[in-house]
Amino acid sequence: MKYQEEKKLFFRERIHSLNIFLFLGFNLTLISILGFIWFNSSIEKVV
Repeated sequence: MKYQEEKKLFFRERIHSLNIFLFLGFNLTLISILGFIWFNSSIEKVV
């Protein structure tokens, strides 16, 4: 019984860390896309 509880807790921790990685990856993608668009538009204004 104790082994099963530990396994469940470990599984939950793993899902939690996976969620953090997904969240960070999504944020980085969003920031890079927005930054790329902003960078292109600012270059067009200068040139």
